[in-house]
Amino acid sequence: LKAKREMSGKNYSIGLYYYFCYLISKVFRLRF
Repeated sequence: LKAKREMSGKNYSIGLYYYFCYLISKVFRLRF
């Protein structure tokens, strides 16, 4: 159970990282 929770936490952080990258690229596209 503990290992499973750790994996889900890792996947969540990776998803958050990609989400921020997507937002930043969107902002850059609007600016330039």
